[in-house]
Amino acid sequence: MIRPEFRKILLDQRGAAVILWSCFFISVPIYIVIARNLLGHLNIASNPNIAEPARVICWLLTVVDLGYYFYWKKRRFAVEAILQAGKSTKLFRALEEFQGPQEERAAFAVSTYVTRKVVVFAIIEAIAVYGFVAAFLGRFSADQYALSALSLGLLTVEFPSEKSLAVILQAAERETPKSA
Repeated sequence: MIRPEFRKILLDQRGAAVILWSCFFISVPIYIVIARNLLGHLNIASNPNIAEPARVICWLLTVVDLGYYFYWKKRRFAVEAILQAGKSTKLFRALEEFQGPQEERAAFAVSTYVTRKVVVFAIIEAIAVYGFVAAFLGRFSADQYALSALSLGLLTVEFPSEKSLAVILQAAERETPKSA
C-alpha cells in the first residue's frame, strides 16, 4: 500500500510534466511569430533549388516522426511497459523517500512516465520545427501552419492528465514486484 503522503508526492510529479508540456506547447506559436517577423524583413529563401528539396525533406521527416510517435506510444507508453521499465529509469530526487517495494515500484513508474512523456513531447515538437524550417528556407508558410497545427493537436492529446498517472499508480499498487 502506498502511503497517502507519498501518493501526493507521486501525483505532484504530474505538475512537472505539465510545466514541461506548457514549454513545448508555447514554443509552437513562437516559431510562427519568429518566422513571420523574420521572413517579413529578410530576403531569405530565394533559391528554389534549396527550398523545394528542404520542403520535401521536412515532410518526410514528419512522416518518420509520426511513425515513431505511434511506435513509442504503443511499445513504450503502455502501462505494462512503464511498469516493466523498473529501475532502468533514473529516479527523480523528489521520489527517493519511498518505503517498501510497492512505493519503490510506484516511484520508478512515475519517473518513467514523466521521462517518457518528455520524449513524446520532443517527438511532437520536432514536427513544428520542420514547419519552421520549411517556412524559413522556402517561405512555405502554409506548410508551417499545417505542421504547427498538427504539433499543437498532438500536444493537446498528450496533455499529462491526472487520470493517466492515477492508472499507473493503481497498476503499480496492484502488481507485486517480482523481486519481492
